[in-house]
Amino acid sequence: MSQKHSIIIVKSFITKLYKLTGRDKGMEKFLVDRIDRTVDNYRLAKEYLKNDGDILNHFASLVFSHYEKEIPIDRIKEIRKEIKAATPRMSPFRGDILYIISLLIATTDKEIQQEIIENMFSAMEKLEENGFRPCSHLVLTAYVIGRYGSARKQDEIVYKLKESYILLKEKYNNITNEDDYLLCALWSINNIEVKVVNDFIENVYDHVADYNVRTKNGVQGLSNAIILNGSSGQMYRNMEFLLQLQKRDIKIANQFLPLVGVLSNTNPRRTVDLVEGVIEDLCDKEAEYEFYLDKGFRTIIAVVIVSFCTISDKRRYIDELLAHGVISFINSKNKGIFEEALS
Repeated sequence: MSQKHSIIIVKSFITKLYKLTGRDKGMEKFLVDRIDRTVDNYRLAKEYLKNDGDILNHFASLVFSHYEKEIPIDRIKEIRKEIKAATPRMSPFRGDILYIISLLIATTDKEIQQEIIENMFSAMEKLEENGFRPCSHLVLTAYVIGRYGSARKQDEIVYKLKESYILLKEKYNNITNEDDYLLCALWSINNIEVKVVNDFIENVYDHVADYNVRTKNGVQGLSNAIILNGSSGQMYRNMEFLLQLQKRDIKIANQFLPLVGVLSNTNPRRTVDLVEGVIEDLCDKEAEYEFYLDKGFRTIIAVVIVSFCTISDKRRYIDELLAHGVISFINSKNKGIFEEALS
């Protein structure tokens, strides 16, 4: 592509953003700058964190673009060394989850880094004592408790988490598993009582199911996140957003539906227009996005970029729910490879 053609595309994209957002040009520049930061961070991760793998390189690029920062490579490697030194080789803290957790910790203030790590280990111990199976999703859950929960209230948080998980097991035994740990923890941290979950979960589940979400597990994940969001109006807008994606044949990976459930979405059609524009711009800037990346995962990258630029509050947990989707996405890919090898 010639430089002249590239400039024309960027100008066209900026004009489109201006018409769609109805905001000043500062908003357009903010979104274009965020796209550039995401691409630059991806290239940085690909060079210096290449052993993480491509999916986690994209995750790293998004997380630090959220905070308008360059990826702090040295700090991430130091965090990984510390966690590895504190855990045995066969620990659930090893593998891809070590990479994910280190990236999340590196987004926090360095002054509280040690406290978060210690609280995370403490939460993990309490979760295991309460019968939860050690796995990547449980490590992420322990991180969230250590990051957002009061250290003095960990026992209470874990107790309420367990109550909610048991309730889900009773209602949806076939589809409730370790990927529900995180949302149960977030309910607990946000003081959403089991009675509230019990009163609303079936209605929300049935409503979401009517929208023809492809898998029952996807329906449940989205429903759980909608309860965390706590807004029926937001639920309808999020479902309209998914419908607009389907109408335009824009795929989104089911593993990220819980993230969609908590994102602010005031104008679903306009948001999908923006998502289309971001996908186009990403593909123009970096061939990886156009030719080598799963389209469902590429869509969530665009959705997250747009969300970071259009929401002013309720940013908490976006990084963690994105991490949750990444874990599930990687697990799904690995399962497919394993089953193909056996066939």
